[in-house]
Amino acid sequence: MIIRRGKAIKNIKKIILCVFCFCAYTNGYGDGIADVYWYEAKPGKVAEVEALMREGRDIAVARGQATIVHKQNIGIGGENRFLWLDLFESYTQKAEQAYSDVGNIYAEDWKRYLDKFESSDAFATVASYSMTSLDDINPGNYIVQVYTWEPKPGEFAKSLAAMQEAKMIFEGHGYLIDIWQHGLGSGNYLQFVMLSTSREAQAKSFQALLEDQEWAPKQQDWFDKKTYGRLVESYEMTALD
Repeated sequence: MIIRRGKAIKNIKKIILCVFCFCAYTNGYGDGIADVYWYEAKPGKVAEVEALMREGRDIAVARGQATIVHKQNIGIGGENRFLWLDLFESYTQKAEQAYSDVGNIYAEDWKRYLDKFESSDAFATVASYSMTSLDDINPGNYIVQVYTWEPKPGEFAKSLAAMQEAKMIFEGHGYLIDIWQHGLGSGNYLQFVMLSTSREAQAKSFQALLEDQEWAPKQQDWFDKKTYGRLVESYEMTALD
């Protein structure tokens, strides 16, 4: 969406998720593309940033863009962090996005929003990167938990196979799982996304996972033995209403 360097905006491209609340968005294996933008509200500015993010999301959606904004609940930066995610079914669709920045020509409503965004001192840009889906995306509005892993050199396929095996176990306990690969702007990472429809459903799935004797040794492989690589980050978020 909006990449901000100091007070300037560079390469506006649009935001929502991790992956994640994919309203009216479907795709097949490897066909989904996401542009991800992280922002952090400054102290005392969370409500202002929430309103600004909602405004931009609504403009994007009105113009046909699949955009979602999430607010982080748990993770580095706490509840001050926001994730803006733009979703595309293909690179062709991305090239024809509803509010293209080609030649720095924007629709009037989007340009007014960019001017407002650029003049705001309520937040700072944290990161931006692209991702590609490695399985079917699950449409819906979820509580989203994300674990990002860096496979060992030369062992990407091994890590992905183990992640796909873990997906089967997790989905057997009620989670919906999306797997993504990071791209431009990030590292050679795999992202394991756990989706729950409610806090009650999340608690039920988590408890079942704790009691699963098949998962227990595999969890040690991932977290203790680091068999499949290094945990880069983890966080939880929910979509802004």
